[in-house]
Amino acid sequence: MKYNKIISFAAAALLVCGCADNDMYSQAPDEPGVTGQDGYGYLKSYVNRSENPNFKLGTGVSAADFFKHNRAWAVTKNNFDELTPGNLMKFGSIVKNDGYMDFRGVTDLVNQAEEVGMTVYGHTLCWHSQQNVTYLKSLLAPPNYFLHVTSSEAKTNPWDGNITYTLSKPLEVGAKYTISFKGKASSGFDMPFWPASDAATDNTQYLAAFQFTKEWSVLSQTFDCKKPLIKLNFEFGPFKGDFCIDDITLVKEGTTDNLLKNSDFDDDNIGAWSKPGYHTHTTMARDKEEAENAGGEEAAKDSLNKVLDKWVGGMMQACQGKVKAFDAINEPMSDSAPTELKKAGRDGDTKTNFFWQDYLGKDYARTVIALARQYGPSDLKLFVNEYGLEGDGNEKCKGLIDMIKYWESDGTTKIDGIGTQMHVTLSLDPAKQKKNEENIDNMFKLLAATGKLVKMSELDMGIDDANGKAVETDDATDEMLEAQKAFYQYIVKSYFANIPAAQRYGITQWCQTDAPNVDNTWRKNQPVGLWNKDFVRKPAYAGFADGLAGK
Repeated sequence: MKYNKIISFAAAALLVCGCADNDMYSQAPDEPGVTGQDGYGYLKSYVNRSENPNFKLGTGVSAADFFKHNRAWAVTKNNFDELTPGNLMKFGSIVKNDGYMDFRGVTDLVNQAEEVGMTVYGHTLCWHSQQNVTYLKSLLAPPNYFLHVTSSEAKTNPWDGNITYTLSKPLEVGAKYTISFKGKASSGFDMPFWPASDAATDNTQYLAAFQFTKEWSVLSQTFDCKKPLIKLNFEFGPFKGDFCIDDITLVKEGTTDNLLKNSDFDDDNIGAWSKPGYHTHTTMARDKEEAENAGGEEAAKDSLNKVLDKWVGGMMQACQGKVKAFDAINEPMSDSAPTELKKAGRDGDTKTNFFWQDYLGKDYARTVIALARQYGPSDLKLFVNEYGLEGDGNEKCKGLIDMIKYWESDGTTKIDGIGTQMHVTLSLDPAKQKKNEENIDNMFKLLAATGKLVKMSELDMGIDDANGKAVETDDATDEMLEAQKAFYQYIVKSYFANIPAAQRYGITQWCQTDAPNVDNTWRKNQPVGLWNKDFVRKPAYAGFADGLAGK
């Protein structure tokens, strides 16, 4: 029998979790369902406090659910010491497009957690994801892109050096057009403009030359189209040096549409432009310069450092000294180059991400940590949080440890702990599962050797069948759920076996319940939790409790 088939879904209380989207769904009875796994008490009762006096048993929960006092709230306060409030404390949730920072929700959460005897784990001070990219980009000096042409040799005839823009369709014969652009050159010269059709003969219309100077200026001319022109030819054979073209437009009289694509060259695709291949003395490329009066790279760094100062200082003030631990840096290491920091392009696009290190350099973490020490309580613990440390070969784990050593090599920066996210998957392939377990053991040993606090920061568990396909909740059999129970127990026991007592900060169960079948949900429709969707305890609950108890 499938485990999930014997429970009632009448309440339909859903919980969604994950770093990417931690919104949680539930409906309210005031008390949690405590059915399932008879004979087990609340999870936090299984922690040996005499052996682990500083250990925090935590959970991920949305601030919205915690404020509602629903099932997720009751499960949270009954079973755990500490909560990580999903998205509430992230930059993108607090910072508005104009830079205003609204920390009221943070203060409310910290106070309400204190009322029920819980602590809050801060998540997170600096991350590339869930930032207000619109605001941050508004602070940067935008580069000005343009077409940059170099002629290394002066030739005899105008046509001995030229570039061409090919239109998508010919111009209308008899219509009037205006072409305009900004141009500058290393020295003044006249550039003939000779657009052409695709006809074999008599295909060129010889128009006036554009007069380039050494400073940016607007060059334009209006002409009557006498041929079905499709190629805009700019001739510069006798010229030696560099010239630049930007913001080019071609508009038919009586209209406002620009017939040229990527006219400001902001897009890196300049495929409509070409030059003869045999003109080896000519090069053409998209180039950039800092915008006028932008202040350059140092001004951008100064602006971003001021934002970090305001952000970290405001967060610490909102927490009132009651939040004693934070993910100072979240997910810094590259997946494809695990010894390096993430960067735009290789590790994500800049439309939805903001890679602080791309602008502030490798030492950005030192700045964040220094600000947290400046504004936070004296006993604040700062962590670097990362996923995939339990991957094959533990390469990312080793890369992160080396990066932390670098950040601390200045003799000032102090990182108290390492968070390992542990979004793991149980494999029903025995050989693969054995390797999973070995990697987890080895990861804990590597982390223990750092001497730092170690926190399992976001533990949840999916299930893959023997072929590597993710098992959905409705397809999870009793046997699968029992295997999941055993793996939860294994992981928790490995933590206690390999991490010395003085380094055990705690374990945070990220997904309380199985994930719903809802788009944009963390681990959509997977049996990742300790409770099912109705907050009935699963076998995994017992495995987790047994691991805490050392069974």
